[in-house]
Amino acid sequence: MPNIMLRIGSSLLLLIALSSCGTHQLKQAQDSFNEAARIESTVSLEDRQATGDPLTGDSQALNNYRVALALTDEALSDYADSLRSDQLYGTALMLKALSQWRIAALAEDARLEDVQQLVDDVERRAQSEDIVLGTRDQVLLKALPGLYEHELALSTRDPARADTLFSSAVNTLENSLEEVNPPADHPVRIYIRLAQLRIVRAWRWSQQSVRPEDLEERTEWNRAWNTRYKSYRDKLAPFLETNPGLRQRVEQIDKDFGFNPS
Repeated sequence: MPNIMLRIGSSLLLLIALSSCGTHQLKQAQDSFNEAARIESTVSLEDRQATGDPLTGDSQALNNYRVALALTDEALSDYADSLRSDQLYGTALMLKALSQWRIAALAEDARLEDVQQLVDDVERRAQSEDIVLGTRDQVLLKALPGLYEHELALSTRDPARADTLFSSAVNTLENSLEEVNPPADHPVRIYIRLAQLRIVRAWRWSQQSVRPEDLEERTEWNRAWNTRYKSYRDKLAPFLETNPGLRQRVEQIDKDFGFNPS
């Protein structure tokens, strides 16, 4: 999960021109959030498992998320007008929700319904205050419960519960694209598709303990997993030819999964 978080952090805000105090405050919050995500990713890579990126309770990451939340709250409170004029108020709400999610997750007291409540609160506030969320933020907001389901699935030792959570996670991410319907070439589509590939990779490894012993049945089991993986991989195909970096990432996921595209 931390690798997914790092990509959320790095793509959340595109603050190039610091045109106001509010924007500067929000940029500081983003920097703290990104650093926390980087720490989570680093710890994960040092303790990598075939099932994916393990949830870590690293205190340094937790502290940075708390700083990000405090800075975002301050920006929303003290610089609301400038954030609105810079069209960043909705993005600030999104960053606040993400920071709250990671704080709860690392403190190991978050429930799936809590994450859904964060999403509902942002959507309700955006509607009541006439705040326009950007396309990327709309998709990530709706995908957030699915990303947390992935996280919960990684932390369970029960193959049946993991199966339910992983299945729901990929479907929630799919629904985030269907509901918002970003342009076909929007970068958020790549992000969601990569997340789905990582979820399916972890999902398969979580089911190794229930893999059939019979050779014929195991062959069919592997074929079914390859078909499922390919169904999501094919949705990235339009981007692979023109994006070597993306192709390299997908090929690494292929290798980890055990999928041969040829």
